[in-house]
Amino acid sequence: MLSRIAGTPLVNHPTGALPASGSAEAGDLTANRPRHLGLAPRDRALRGAFVVWREAIGSVFDVAANPAEISAFDGDLEIYSTHRVLLSGIACAPIRLVRSPATISRDRRDHFALWLVCSGGLAGISARSAFHAGPGDVVFLDLQQTVDFMTSLSGDTTESLVLWAPRARWLSSISDDDILHGLVLSGASPAGAMIGASLRAFAANAFPMSVAEMNSLTDGLIEMAAKAVAPSLAAAGASDGPSALASFVAIRRYIDRNLTSTQLDADGLAKQFGVSRSTLYRLFEPVGGIAGYIRRQRLHRAYQEVVAAETSNARLGQIGYRLGFGTLGAFSRTFRASFGVSPREARKAALAGARPVALKADPERAAASLGGWLADLGKA
Repeated sequence: MLSRIAGTPLVNHPTGALPASGSAEAGDLTANRPRHLGLAPRDRALRGAFVVWREAIGSVFDVAANPAEISAFDGDLEIYSTHRVLLSGIACAPIRLVRSPATISRDRRDHFALWLVCSGGLAGISARSAFHAGPGDVVFLDLQQTVDFMTSLSGDTTESLVLWAPRARWLSSISDDDILHGLVLSGASPAGAMIGASLRAFAANAFPMSVAEMNSLTDGLIEMAAKAVAPSLAAAGASDGPSALASFVAIRRYIDRNLTSTQLDADGLAKQFGVSRSTLYRLFEPVGGIAGYIRRQRLHRAYQEVVAAETSNARLGQIGYRLGFGTLGAFSRTFRASFGVSPREARKAALAGARPVALKADPERAAASLGGWLADLGKA
């Protein structure tokens, strides 16, 4: 899959030379070869494409989807990894991927993702601002900061090449790693074109690489990407200023942790953080405004509580009321407008097994996943 996404035939890649892909680790070809992980078609057919793909993503992202998206879902994942770096090819139908404050505190990943969109697109909100990336664009994501984005907004498949490396690999070359999160480089820009071409070439040659070659080439790719993005980082830092960025991140984290608070509005937040309402509106303008952001986050929390097995006995009206919806009717109308189903229909589908919201992978499957292999980076 990596070679197809990269758009370049693999070098020295004889037919059938890849190890048999599966939902667990396929094993090293030799002691000097990177580990390889793929998804077996038979496993996807037996257990469902969404379940197997979600399991392979591991704990890196929470996956939010309604029953219709799950039933129509198709996706694939392929990984090559040493103990210093990980390269993945990710393909998926429309799906929502989230790293919330709870996700971050739970899995404690401290990595950056250099994400090249090869087809389809990404659109969402980082801890910094709203972002959108189309084919050829490069996105930088910091797993220590929140992000909430959709793939394939037009309904097609999004295919991406993603290079994952520990933060320490970037710090020697990046002056402000906080600003890097959510930064998008256009594929039409010199920096975006250079990084994209390099990542494609790297992926196209992943199969014949040794561990030493993969580690060495990654060092060069990260150094080149850091140099290429430096002017954009300087411009972002100059336009936003460190205090504005810090305020935005702090307020977003506060909102995400206090979605049931009755004081969660512009007046309450302005008082809590000692800023004016106009400053608050300016900070949240890139993400659709402060009221819009609060409403979206409350709806996403409501969906999670409606379909979660552990809250299946909670009354729907109580869930809506706790999250700021005055009546069950208002909650149901807003919920349906956002997700295409009513709260009652979403719960019924979840209880019937149409939405496996709590995927319990066994330890072996969890270890052989994107999240499990990211946890191994830097240990050797």
